[in-house]
Amino acid sequence: MSWLNSSLSQLKGQLTNLAQEVLAETAGPGDLEYEGHRAGGAGAQDAEQQAKTALELLAETQEQKEQLDKRCEEKDREIAALRRELAKSKQKQESKLAASTSATREPHLVSDV
Repeated sequence: MSWLNSSLSQLKGQLTNLAQEVLAETAGPGDLEYEGHRAGGAGAQDAEQQAKTALELLAETQEQKEQLDKRCEEKDREIAALRRELAKSKQKQESKLAASTSATREPHLVSDV
């Protein structure tokens, strides 16, 4: 069971790292790349255009967050299903072990008829 918890922790860490990398690689309103300039380029956008693009970036970021939230929910459901399956397997294994143990403990009666 500890391997499952370890795997889940690793998966959560990987998703967190991925989200941080995506956000770090995304150009923001203060970046030249975001404003459409090449390194060393000149020119400035007006405040209205910057506000519009900032709102677009915010909407895109919120959409990405929603997608990540959906993925996390799917993984949570998958994890819950795996845990139930693991519990059923353990229960079956324990019942088989108990049955085989009780069968070996009980002496077999031989009838002389």
